[in-house]
Amino acid sequence: MILVTGASGGVGRAVCLQLAARGEHLLLTARDEDRLTALAAEVHAAGGTARVLPCDLRDQQAVARLAEAVLAEHGTPSAVISLAGHSIRRSLEASFGRPHDLVRLTGTNLLGPATLLLAMLEAMCGAGSGRIIAVTSASARIPTPGWAAYGASKAALDAWLRAVRPQASQHGVRIAIVELPLVATAMAAPTYGSAPRGALSPERAARRVLHAL
Repeated sequence: MILVTGASGGVGRAVCLQLAARGEHLLLTARDEDRLTALAAEVHAAGGTARVLPCDLRDQQAVARLAEAVLAEHGTPSAVISLAGHSIRRSLEASFGRPHDLVRLTGTNLLGPATLLLAMLEAMCGAGSGRIIAVTSASARIPTPGWAAYGASKAALDAWLRAVRPQASQHGVRIAIVELPLVATAMAAPTYGSAPRGALSPERAARRVLHAL
Protein backbone atom coordinates (compact mmCIF):
# COMPACT_ATOMS: atom_id res chain seq x y z
CA MET A 1 0.00 0.00 0.00
CA ILE A 2 1.34 3.40 -1.03
CA LEU A 3 0.27 6.72 0.49
CA VAL A 4 0.36 9.62 -1.97
CA THR A 5 -0.01 13.23 -0.83
CA GLY A 6 -0.89 15.98 -3.29
CA ALA A 7 -2.53 13.24 -5.34
CA SER A 8 -5.36 15.13 -7.00
CA GLY A 9 -3.62 17.10 -9.75
CA GLY A 10 -0.54 17.62 -11.88
CA VAL A 11 2.35 15.30 -11.09
CA GLY A 12 0.39 13.61 -8.29
CA ARG A 13 -2.37 12.48 -10.61
CA ALA A 14 0.13 11.22 -13.17
CA VAL A 15 2.04 9.29 -10.49
CA CYS A 16 -1.16 7.67 -9.26
CA LEU A 17 -2.26 6.57 -12.73
CA GLN A 18 1.17 5.08 -13.46
CA LEU A 19 1.08 3.22 -10.14
CA ALA A 20 -2.45 2.05 -10.93
CA ALA A 21 -1.17 0.46 -14.14
CA ARG A 22 1.11 -1.64 -11.92
CA GLY A 23 -1.89 -2.80 -9.90
CA GLU A 24 -0.93 -0.92 -6.73
CA HIS A 25 -3.27 -0.14 -3.83
CA LEU A 26 -3.15 3.60 -3.11
CA LEU A 27 -4.24 5.89 -0.31
CA LEU A 28 -4.95 9.26 -1.90
CA THR A 29 -4.82 12.51 0.02
CA ALA A 30 -5.19 16.17 -0.95
CA ARG A 31 -7.56 18.99 -0.01
CA ASP A 32 -10.22 18.51 -2.71
CA GLU A 33 -12.38 15.48 -1.95
CA ASP A 34 -14.30 15.65 -5.24
CA ARG A 35 -11.11 15.55 -7.30
CA LEU A 36 -9.75 12.73 -5.17
CA THR A 37 -12.95 10.73 -5.70
CA ALA A 38 -12.71 11.25 -9.45
CA LEU A 39 -9.06 10.17 -9.37
CA ALA A 40 -9.92 7.05 -7.38
CA ALA A 41 -12.32 6.05 -10.15
CA GLU A 42 -9.55 6.53 -12.71
CA VAL A 43 -7.17 4.45 -10.60
CA HIS A 44 -9.69 1.60 -10.48
CA ALA A 45 -10.24 1.84 -14.24
CA ALA A 46 -6.47 1.70 -14.82
CA GLY A 47 -6.05 -1.50 -12.81
CA GLY A 48 -5.29 -0.32 -9.30
CA THR A 49 -7.31 0.25 -6.15
CA ALA A 50 -7.63 3.39 -4.08
CA ARG A 51 -9.05 4.89 -0.92
CA VAL A 52 -9.69 8.62 -0.50
CA LEU A 53 -8.50 10.47 2.62
CA PRO A 54 -8.96 14.25 2.22
CA CYS A 55 -6.68 16.46 4.31
CA ASP A 56 -5.35 20.02 4.35
CA LEU A 57 -1.68 19.69 5.32
CA ARG A 58 -1.69 23.24 6.72
CA ASP A 59 -3.94 21.99 9.54
CA GLN A 60 -1.74 20.18 12.05
CA GLN A 61 -4.70 18.57 13.81
CA ALA A 62 -6.03 17.31 10.49
CA VAL A 63 -2.62 15.86 9.66
CA ALA A 64 -2.51 14.08 13.01
CA ARG A 65 -5.95 12.60 12.35
CA LEU A 66 -4.87 11.52 8.87
CA ALA A 67 -1.79 9.76 10.21
CA GLU A 68 -3.85 8.01 12.90
CA ALA A 69 -6.44 6.88 10.35
CA VAL A 70 -3.82 5.56 7.92
CA LEU A 71 -2.03 3.50 10.54
CA ALA A 72 -5.14 2.28 12.39
CA GLU A 73 -7.26 1.41 9.35
CA HIS A 74 -4.70 0.50 6.69
CA GLY A 75 -1.48 -0.36 8.51
CA THR A 76 2.04 0.84 7.80
CA PRO A 77 2.51 1.92 4.17
CA SER A 78 5.19 0.22 2.13
CA ALA A 79 5.93 3.67 0.71
CA VAL A 80 4.92 7.32 1.03
CA ILE A 81 5.18 9.64 -1.96
CA SER A 82 5.12 13.21 -0.68
CA LEU A 83 3.98 15.45 -3.53
CA ALA A 84 1.83 18.09 -1.86
CA GLY A 85 3.04 21.59 -2.53
CA HIS A 86 2.01 25.19 -3.03
CA SER A 87 3.84 28.05 -4.72
CA ILE A 88 3.64 31.83 -4.60
CA ARG A 89 5.64 34.12 -6.87
CA ARG A 90 6.16 37.64 -5.52
CA SER A 91 8.82 40.28 -5.92
CA LEU A 92 10.48 41.64 -2.83
CA GLU A 93 8.45 44.83 -3.04
CA ALA A 94 5.19 42.91 -3.36
CA SER A 95 6.17 40.81 -0.33
CA PHE A 96 6.35 43.77 2.05
CA GLY A 97 3.66 43.40 4.70
CA ARG A 98 2.94 39.80 3.65
CA PRO A 99 4.77 37.55 6.14
CA HIS A 100 1.70 35.31 6.03
CA ASP A 101 2.92 34.08 2.62
CA LEU A 102 5.80 32.40 4.46
CA VAL A 103 3.35 30.88 6.94
CA ARG A 104 1.15 29.48 4.15
CA LEU A 105 4.03 28.02 2.17
CA THR A 106 5.81 26.61 5.19
CA GLY A 107 2.60 24.93 6.32
CA THR A 108 2.05 23.20 2.98
CA ASN A 109 5.63 22.56 1.90
CA LEU A 110 7.38 21.79 5.19
CA LEU A 111 5.38 21.50 8.41
CA GLY A 112 2.45 19.47 7.09
CA PRO A 113 4.56 17.00 5.09
CA ALA A 114 7.13 16.63 7.88
CA THR A 115 4.42 16.01 10.50
CA LEU A 116 2.87 13.28 8.38
CA LEU A 117 6.24 11.79 7.45
CA LEU A 118 7.33 11.66 11.10
CA ALA A 119 4.31 9.52 11.95
CA MET A 120 4.93 7.26 8.97
CA LEU A 121 8.66 7.06 9.73
CA GLU A 122 7.94 5.95 13.28
CA ALA A 123 5.77 3.11 12.01
CA MET A 124 8.18 2.18 9.22
CA CYS A 125 11.20 2.18 11.53
CA GLY A 126 9.27 -0.07 13.90
CA ALA A 127 8.48 -2.42 11.02
CA GLY A 128 12.06 -2.37 9.78
CA SER A 129 11.23 -1.37 6.21
CA GLY A 130 9.67 1.33 4.05
CA ARG A 131 10.39 3.99 1.48
CA ILE A 132 9.86 7.74 1.49
CA ILE A 133 9.90 9.61 -1.82
CA ALA A 134 9.74 13.37 -1.33
CA VAL A 135 9.36 15.72 -4.26
CA THR A 136 10.98 19.11 -3.71
CA SER A 137 12.12 21.56 -6.36
CA ALA A 138 15.16 22.82 -8.20
CA SER A 139 14.29 26.10 -6.43
CA ALA A 140 15.60 24.52 -3.25
CA ARG A 141 19.12 24.60 -4.71
CA ILE A 142 18.90 27.53 -7.12
CA PRO A 143 17.44 30.56 -5.29
CA THR A 144 15.47 32.64 -7.78
CA PRO A 145 14.12 36.18 -7.31
CA GLY A 146 10.37 36.10 -6.93
CA TRP A 147 10.38 32.59 -5.52
CA ALA A 148 12.09 33.30 -2.19
CA ALA A 149 9.39 31.94 0.12
CA TYR A 150 8.66 28.94 -2.08
CA GLY A 151 12.33 28.01 -2.48
CA ALA A 152 12.98 28.43 1.25
CA SER A 153 10.09 26.14 2.22
CA LYS A 154 11.20 23.46 -0.23
CA ALA A 155 14.83 23.77 0.85
CA ALA A 156 13.78 23.33 4.47
CA LEU A 157 12.02 20.02 3.72
CA ASP A 158 15.03 18.92 1.67
CA ALA A 159 17.47 19.69 4.51
CA TRP A 160 15.27 17.98 7.11
CA LEU A 161 15.00 14.81 5.07
CA ARG A 162 18.73 14.68 4.34
CA ALA A 163 19.41 15.03 8.06
CA VAL A 164 17.09 12.18 9.12
CA ARG A 165 17.95 9.89 6.20
CA PRO A 166 21.09 8.24 7.67
CA GLN A 167 19.29 7.27 10.89
CA ALA A 168 16.19 6.11 9.02
CA SER A 169 18.37 3.84 6.88
CA GLN A 170 19.65 2.14 10.03
CA HIS A 171 16.06 0.96 10.57
CA GLY A 172 15.63 -0.27 7.01
CA VAL A 173 13.79 2.83 5.74
CA ARG A 174 15.06 4.45 2.56
CA ILE A 175 14.48 8.12 1.75
CA ALA A 176 14.82 9.58 -1.75
CA ILE A 177 14.46 13.23 -2.70
CA VAL A 178 13.38 14.21 -6.21
CA GLU A 179 14.19 17.81 -7.11
CA LEU A 180 11.93 18.52 -10.08
CA PRO A 181 12.53 21.37 -12.53
CA LEU A 182 9.64 23.29 -14.04
CA VAL A 183 6.64 21.07 -14.80
CA ALA A 184 3.69 22.11 -16.96
CA THR A 185 0.96 22.02 -14.31
CA ALA A 186 -1.92 24.22 -13.24
CA MET A 187 0.27 25.53 -10.40
CA ALA A 188 2.86 26.78 -12.90
CA ALA A 189 0.39 28.11 -15.47
CA PRO A 190 -0.28 31.57 -13.92
CA THR A 191 3.43 32.41 -14.26
CA TYR A 192 4.63 30.38 -17.23
CA GLY A 193 1.49 29.65 -19.25
CA SER A 194 -0.11 26.32 -20.06
CA ALA A 195 2.79 25.01 -22.19
CA PRO A 196 6.03 26.55 -20.92
CA ARG A 197 9.04 25.94 -23.14
CA GLY A 198 11.42 23.32 -21.77
CA ALA A 199 9.08 22.20 -18.98
CA LEU A 200 8.50 18.55 -18.17
CA SER A 201 5.06 17.13 -18.75
CA PRO A 202 3.38 15.72 -15.62
CA GLU A 203 3.83 12.23 -17.08
CA ARG A 204 7.60 12.66 -17.55
CA ALA A 205 7.91 14.12 -14.07
CA ALA A 206 5.95 11.16 -12.70
CA ARG A 207 8.39 8.76 -14.32
CA ARG A 208 11.23 10.48 -12.46
CA VAL A 209 9.37 10.07 -9.19
CA LEU A 210 8.68 6.39 -9.85
CA HIS A 211 12.30 5.81 -10.84
CA ALA A 212 13.23 6.99 -7.35
CA LEU A 213 10.59 4.66 -5.88
